[in-house]
Amino acid sequence: MLKKLQSRASTLSSTILLLSSFMAVLFFLTIPVMDVFSQTNDSMIQNDVLLSSDVNGFQQSNGPNTELLDNLGLSTTYQSVEREISQVMNLAHQSMNLTNSFGTFPLANITADMQQQYQGIASDQDTERRNEAKTLLATNPYLSFIGMTLPNGDTYFSEPFFPSQTNSSKHNYGYREHINGAMESKSPYLSNVITAASTGKPLVVLASPIYSGKQANDTLIGVLALGLNLSQFDELLKAESVGKNDTRLLLLDNNGTKIADSQSNNTSKLESFKDLQSFENAKNGEVGSVVESIDGKNVTISYTPLSFAQSKWILLSMTPKE
Repeated sequence: MLKKLQSRASTLSSTILLLSSFMAVLFFLTIPVMDVFSQTNDSMIQNDVLLSSDVNGFQQSNGPNTELLDNLGLSTTYQSVEREISQVMNLAHQSMNLTNSFGTFPLANITADMQQQYQGIASDQDTERRNEAKTLLATNPYLSFIGMTLPNGDTYFSEPFFPSQTNSSKHNYGYREHINGAMESKSPYLSNVITAASTGKPLVVLASPIYSGKQANDTLIGVLALGLNLSQFDELLKAESVGKNDTRLLLLDNNGTKIADSQSNNTSKLESFKDLQSFENAKNGEVGSVVESIDGKNVTISYTPLSFAQSKWILLSMTPKE
């Protein structure tokens, strides 16, 4: 009987010893796994935010996210601008894909007399494309004109016929960066702010190459030019600034030239903000806020880039610092 008890005790001791060893091994293995998870989780949080703070504000180097844009008060304006310009981009791509009538031209021959008198074809020629352009202009207030240019830069037509076509000081736009950019890149190309040849006012143009087929290696038959109505973007920024005490919203092109302004006075003068640090930060892809001195006053400026085609627009929100 005693031997049986001793045997059972020995077996129990062995079991306890084995169980203790197993628990020790399990504990040893568990510690680094939990530690690695914690470090990885911390790293993920840090990489998601990537904020560097200083006495003047903060910035992000990773591009905009909704939470950060919300914190900066830029989210709704960013989304509104992006939505409107994306609709114009879609029109450019539809033409390249030959899904509208702009993808099949020209149907009329341009004579020297036409160029001298109309800067392109007459108003009663190629009415199918003219009518489609008129419809698009009537339904999209963010467009100021729609024009089609031949590969050599000559204007084929532009709507509205007056003043966009007949009031133009030129019939050839082969020198324009957006025309050459569209043909060279074989993609939609967004201009910086330029001066319109027909009105003398600031203008931004989205140009897209049109080919005889859906492939970029097909024959180039012309360029579609979509003029943006900058005064409509002024109105958009004005609406977004309502209720934001003394806040001024600005849209700038990639050179720092003003596209739209919530405090616009409808001037034709080109205004530049290229010397602002906030502009430089946004141009470099950063999103954030900084305090700068403008006309001797400290102003908090929140900023973010918006990417369209090959270019960037810069959105600034300026609020006087108390």
